[in-house]
Amino acid sequence: RAAIWNVERDLWRPRTIAVQSDWGEAVALTSARPHTSYRKIVDVVATTARGFHAAVKAAVEDRDFVGDNNPTPILIRFEEHPNIAPLSDDFAAELTSLGFVREPAPVPSIPSTREDSQDYVRAWSYWLGDAPDRSAPYYGQTTDVTCGAVTALMNFEASGVSQFGDDGDTNQAREIEFWRSATNMPACEPVGLAVSTAKEKIGAGLPKVVLSAPDLVLLEWFENDPGEHRLRTQLQRDALRTAEKLNIEVDRRWISVEEIRDQIDAGNDVYLLITLEPLIGDPTPHWILAHDVIGDSIIVSDPWVESDHGESWADTSNLPIPMAGIDLITRWGDPEYRGVIIIPHA
Repeated sequence: RAAIWNVERDLWRPRTIAVQSDWGEAVALTSARPHTSYRKIVDVVATTARGFHAAVKAAVEDRDFVGDNNPTPILIRFEEHPNIAPLSDDFAAELTSLGFVREPAPVPSIPSTREDSQDYVRAWSYWLGDAPDRSAPYYGQTTDVTCGAVTALMNFEASGVSQFGDDGDTNQAREIEFWRSATNMPACEPVGLAVSTAKEKIGAGLPKVVLSAPDLVLLEWFENDPGEHRLRTQLQRDALRTAEKLNIEVDRRWISVEEIRDQIDAGNDVYLLITLEPLIGDPTPHWILAHDVIGDSIIVSDPWVESDHGESWADTSNLPIPMAGIDLITRWGDPEYRGVIIIPHA
């Protein structure tokens, strides 16, 4: 349990909150990704139920972390570690009394989603206003390169085109299989990902690509390797030809975050091409699934869990990001471009 408290998570603005009274002392540890509208209670150490209640309440009400990169939360998550520090019935009852609701189990994938792993986590949520109407069964990408595939597969699960089951190894095989169909080796570029989505969701309405780059993308790693560059170019040209045959629209313009919000508000899902730099300090292109809107925040499911810095699926499932944060992260390249895939409501 001490290891949970000793993880390096400075970017996540960790805070230790201690409360003390005649029923003893209790201590809570909290953290959150920057530019997001949630706060996670990582753990609470308490000797009594009343002390546990007081520490959780203090963590819910804490706002000392709020600043330019740390918006006021609309969601408080509690991260339970069943195989390290399981909640007693009394402590679970206190969470419920404070308004927390236990989240549905995620799809077995990464360690924090697997019950047989020491890193397994249960997530409890307390929305400070409205809760999401539309959620996606959560699956965490098990490789460094399958974010685009997993984004699509979570959309499939949410729309009833089931791809996953209870066996994590079988699920991973499905993850890799779909990635192979969509990848530009290793990245999933927008048109290729849209084509693979359309082939899987036949009859569900065609995806639409809105991409502000005038030509091919995600080729910067191969500028000094002509052979590899030529291969990726050929793959993207082939994806464009297939998109044209399937009548998939590729709209070459800069889409505003307001339009992204409106598309989601209308019931559509949106795959967002983002940079992970503002969120976890990793300057990498990445795909996430946006599937609901609450107030000024877009609700996303992010396949990537930064477990080395204490994240679990409790950080990345139904994650609210304010519009300013969405505007910040949905930029990639030099010069910057924005790429999204709009998946029509089934």
